[in-house]
Amino acid sequence: MVADPNIIYFGGAFDPVHRGHMDSVQIVREFFPNAKITVVPGFLPPRNANEQKSIATPFVDRVAMVVVAFDEWAQVDVSSVEEELKTPNYTYLTLEKFSQENPGSRLAWMIGADQLQSFPTWRNPRRILELASLVVLPRLSLAGGDLLEMATHVASSLGFGTTVDKDNFRVDLDGGGSIYVMKRMPQSVSSSEIRKLATKNLKEIETMVAPAVMDYISDLGLYQN
Repeated sequence: MVADPNIIYFGGAFDPVHRGHMDSVQIVREFFPNAKITVVPGFLPPRNANEQKSIATPFVDRVAMVVVAFDEWAQVDVSSVEEELKTPNYTYLTLEKFSQENPGSRLAWMIGADQLQSFPTWRNPRRILELASLVVLPRLSLAGGDLLEMATHVASSLGFGTTVDKDNFRVDLDGGGSIYVMKRMPQSVSSSEIRKLATKNLKEIETMVAPAVMDYISDLGLYQN
Protein backbone atom coordinates (compact mmCIF):
# COMPACT_ATOMS: atom_id res chain seq x y z
CA MET A 1 0.00 0.00 0.00
CA VAL A 2 1.31 3.45 -0.95
CA ALA A 3 2.00 5.73 2.02
CA ASP A 4 0.54 9.19 1.54
CA PRO A 5 2.76 12.26 1.97
CA ASN A 6 2.94 13.82 5.41
CA ILE A 7 4.41 17.17 4.32
CA ILE A 8 3.00 18.91 1.25
CA TYR A 9 4.58 22.05 -0.21
CA PHE A 10 2.79 24.67 -2.29
CA GLY A 11 5.14 26.92 -4.24
CA GLY A 12 4.41 29.98 -6.32
CA ALA A 13 4.91 33.72 -6.70
CA PHE A 14 1.74 34.54 -4.71
CA ASP A 15 1.71 38.04 -6.16
CA PRO A 16 -0.77 38.28 -4.52
CA VAL A 17 -2.09 35.16 -2.80
CA HIS A 18 -5.77 34.83 -3.73
CA ARG A 19 -8.93 32.77 -3.23
CA GLY A 20 -7.85 30.23 -5.82
CA HIS A 21 -4.66 29.52 -3.87
CA MET A 22 -6.62 29.23 -0.63
CA ASP A 23 -9.19 26.95 -2.23
CA SER A 24 -6.37 24.74 -3.54
CA VAL A 25 -4.93 24.38 -0.05
CA GLN A 26 -8.36 23.55 1.36
CA ILE A 27 -8.95 20.84 -1.26
CA VAL A 28 -5.58 19.23 -0.55
CA ARG A 29 -6.02 19.59 3.20
CA GLU A 30 -9.31 17.69 3.01
CA PHE A 31 -7.75 14.94 0.88
CA PHE A 32 -4.69 14.58 3.15
CA PRO A 33 -6.08 15.46 6.60
CA ASN A 34 -3.00 14.21 8.45
CA ALA A 35 -0.44 16.09 6.36
CA LYS A 36 1.14 19.45 7.12
CA ILE A 37 0.92 21.92 4.23
CA THR A 38 3.68 24.49 3.83
CA VAL A 39 3.19 27.43 1.47
CA VAL A 40 6.48 28.45 -0.16
CA PRO A 41 6.61 31.87 -1.83
CA GLY A 42 9.29 31.91 -4.51
CA PHE A 43 12.06 34.45 -3.98
CA LEU A 44 12.90 34.73 -7.68
CA PRO A 45 11.05 31.87 -9.40
CA PRO A 46 11.78 31.01 -13.05
CA ARG A 47 9.05 30.75 -15.65
CA ASN A 48 11.02 28.03 -17.37
CA ALA A 49 14.65 27.12 -18.00
CA ASN A 50 15.23 30.10 -20.30
CA GLU A 51 12.86 32.83 -19.19
CA GLN A 52 12.78 34.68 -15.88
CA LYS A 53 9.35 35.29 -14.37
CA SER A 54 8.52 38.91 -13.63
CA ILE A 55 7.75 39.67 -9.97
CA ALA A 56 5.88 42.89 -9.22
CA THR A 57 6.05 42.85 -5.43
CA PRO A 58 8.94 42.53 -2.94
CA PHE A 59 9.43 39.11 -1.39
CA VAL A 60 8.78 40.37 2.13
CA ASP A 61 5.32 41.63 1.13
CA ARG A 62 4.40 38.45 -0.75
CA VAL A 63 5.39 36.36 2.28
CA ALA A 64 3.44 38.67 4.59
CA MET A 65 0.30 38.36 2.45
CA VAL A 66 0.53 34.57 2.54
CA VAL A 67 1.01 34.67 6.31
CA VAL A 68 -2.12 36.77 6.89
CA ALA A 69 -4.12 34.75 4.35
CA PHE A 70 -3.51 31.47 6.17
CA ASP A 71 -3.37 32.81 9.71
CA GLU A 72 -5.01 30.31 12.08
CA TRP A 73 -5.43 27.60 9.41
CA ALA A 74 -4.69 24.31 11.15
CA GLN A 75 -1.81 22.27 9.70
CA VAL A 76 -0.80 25.11 7.34
CA ASP A 77 2.37 27.17 7.68
CA VAL A 78 4.57 29.41 5.53
CA SER A 79 8.26 29.06 4.63
CA SER A 80 10.57 31.83 3.39
CA VAL A 81 13.38 29.33 2.75
CA GLU A 82 13.83 30.34 -0.90
CA GLU A 83 15.31 33.65 0.25
CA GLU A 84 18.30 31.59 1.43
CA LEU A 85 18.76 29.65 -1.83
CA LYS A 86 20.56 30.70 -4.99
CA THR A 87 18.52 32.46 -7.64
CA PRO A 88 16.63 31.84 -9.76
CA ASN A 89 14.98 29.26 -7.51
CA TYR A 90 14.31 25.85 -9.01
CA THR A 91 11.86 23.46 -7.40
CA TYR A 92 14.27 20.53 -7.23
CA LEU A 93 16.75 22.62 -5.21
CA THR A 94 14.02 23.74 -2.81
CA LEU A 95 12.92 20.13 -2.37
CA GLU A 96 16.50 18.99 -1.77
CA LYS A 97 16.66 21.56 1.04
CA PHE A 98 13.38 20.37 2.54
CA SER A 99 14.42 16.73 2.19
CA GLN A 100 17.62 17.42 4.14
CA GLU A 101 15.65 19.21 6.85
CA ASN A 102 13.00 16.46 7.13
CA PRO A 103 14.79 13.09 6.83
CA GLY A 104 12.39 10.16 6.61
CA SER A 105 9.38 12.35 5.77
CA ARG A 106 7.21 11.70 2.73
CA LEU A 107 7.18 14.92 0.73
CA ALA A 108 4.84 16.20 -1.98
CA TRP A 109 4.63 19.32 -4.14
CA MET A 110 1.33 20.91 -5.24
CA ILE A 111 0.90 22.05 -8.84
CA GLY A 112 -1.90 22.95 -11.22
CA ALA A 113 -2.92 20.87 -14.22
CA ASP A 114 -1.32 23.43 -16.55
CA GLN A 115 1.97 23.00 -14.71
CA LEU A 116 1.78 19.22 -15.04
CA GLN A 117 1.46 19.68 -18.78
CA SER A 118 4.75 21.60 -18.88
CA PHE A 119 6.42 19.64 -16.07
CA PRO A 120 8.93 17.76 -18.32
CA THR A 121 10.40 21.17 -19.29
CA TRP A 122 11.12 22.11 -15.66
CA ARG A 123 14.70 22.09 -14.43
CA ASN A 124 15.56 18.50 -13.39
CA PRO A 125 11.98 17.15 -13.31
CA ARG A 126 13.05 13.56 -12.68
CA ARG A 127 14.89 14.66 -9.54
CA ILE A 128 11.70 16.33 -8.29
CA LEU A 129 9.80 13.05 -8.61
CA GLU A 130 12.59 11.16 -6.88
CA LEU A 131 12.33 13.52 -3.93
CA ALA A 132 8.58 14.00 -3.74
CA SER A 133 5.14 13.11 -5.00
CA LEU A 134 3.06 15.57 -7.02
CA VAL A 135 -0.42 16.67 -6.00
CA VAL A 136 -2.22 18.02 -9.07
CA LEU A 137 -5.19 20.42 -8.99
CA PRO A 138 -7.51 20.16 -12.02
CA ARG A 139 -8.42 23.02 -14.34
CA LEU A 140 -11.45 23.50 -16.58
CA SER A 141 -9.53 22.21 -19.60
CA LEU A 142 -7.79 19.36 -17.75
CA ALA A 143 -9.54 17.18 -15.20
CA GLY A 144 -10.48 13.63 -14.26
CA GLY A 145 -9.36 10.75 -16.45
CA ASP A 146 -7.67 13.05 -18.96
CA LEU A 147 -5.46 14.43 -16.21
CA LEU A 148 -4.68 10.95 -14.89
CA GLU A 149 -3.67 9.90 -18.41
CA MET A 150 -1.46 12.97 -18.70
CA ALA A 151 0.18 12.19 -15.34
CA THR A 152 0.99 8.69 -16.57
CA HIS A 153 2.44 10.03 -19.82
CA VAL A 154 4.56 12.63 -18.01
CA ALA A 155 6.01 10.03 -15.63
CA SER A 156 6.74 7.60 -18.47
CA SER A 157 8.40 10.32 -20.54
CA LEU A 158 10.82 10.89 -17.64
CA GLY A 159 11.78 7.21 -17.54
CA PHE A 160 9.63 5.98 -14.65
CA GLY A 161 7.72 2.75 -14.67
CA THR A 162 4.11 3.44 -13.66
CA THR A 163 1.22 1.73 -11.91
CA VAL A 164 -2.12 3.46 -12.39
CA ASP A 165 -4.75 3.31 -9.64
CA LYS A 166 -7.84 4.63 -11.45
CA ASP A 167 -10.09 4.21 -8.42
CA ASN A 168 -7.95 6.54 -6.33
CA PHE A 169 -6.80 8.82 -9.16
CA ARG A 170 -3.14 8.10 -8.47
CA VAL A 171 -0.11 7.08 -10.52
CA ASP A 172 2.66 5.31 -8.58
CA LEU A 173 6.20 5.60 -9.95
CA ASP A 174 8.95 2.98 -9.75
CA GLY A 175 11.90 4.73 -8.14
CA GLY A 176 9.90 7.86 -7.36
CA GLY A 177 6.86 9.13 -5.54
CA SER A 178 3.28 9.18 -6.78
CA ILE A 179 1.19 11.64 -8.76
CA TYR A 180 -2.15 12.34 -7.08
CA VAL A 181 -4.94 13.92 -9.11
CA MET A 182 -7.48 15.88 -7.09
CA LYS A 183 -11.10 15.53 -8.16
CA ARG A 184 -12.36 18.92 -6.98
CA MET A 185 -11.42 22.03 -8.91
CA PRO A 186 -10.31 25.21 -7.12
CA GLN A 187 -11.75 28.61 -7.93
CA SER A 188 -10.31 30.12 -11.09
CA VAL A 189 -8.56 33.34 -10.04
CA SER A 190 -5.55 35.03 -11.62
CA SER A 191 -2.89 37.02 -9.75
CA SER A 192 -2.09 38.97 -12.91
CA GLU A 193 -5.75 39.89 -13.31
CA ILE A 194 -5.87 41.03 -9.67
CA ARG A 195 -2.84 43.26 -10.21
CA LYS A 196 -4.40 44.72 -13.33
CA LEU A 197 -7.74 45.41 -11.65
CA ALA A 198 -6.10 46.87 -8.54
CA THR A 199 -4.45 49.61 -10.59
CA LYS A 200 -7.93 50.86 -11.54
CA ASN A 201 -10.07 50.26 -8.46
CA LEU A 202 -9.29 48.19 -5.37
CA LYS A 203 -12.97 47.38 -4.89
CA GLU A 204 -12.74 45.23 -8.03
CA ILE A 205 -10.60 42.65 -6.19
CA GLU A 206 -12.48 42.43 -2.88
CA THR A 207 -14.01 39.03 -3.67
CA MET A 208 -10.78 37.65 -5.12
CA VAL A 209 -8.59 37.84 -2.01
CA ALA A 210 -9.05 37.26 1.71
CA PRO A 211 -10.06 40.33 3.78
CA ALA A 212 -6.70 40.38 5.57
CA VAL A 213 -4.89 40.34 2.22
CA MET A 214 -7.16 43.11 0.95
CA ASP A 215 -6.27 45.21 4.00
CA TYR A 216 -2.55 44.59 3.44
CA ILE A 217 -2.76 45.61 -0.22
CA SER A 218 -4.76 48.72 0.64
CA ASP A 219 -2.60 49.79 3.59
CA LEU A 220 0.65 49.53 1.60
CA GLY A 221 -0.77 50.76 -1.69
CA LEU A 222 0.39 47.66 -3.56
CA TYR A 223 -0.36 47.29 -7.29
CA GLN A 224 -1.75 50.84 -7.50
CA ASN A 225 1.03 52.55 -9.44
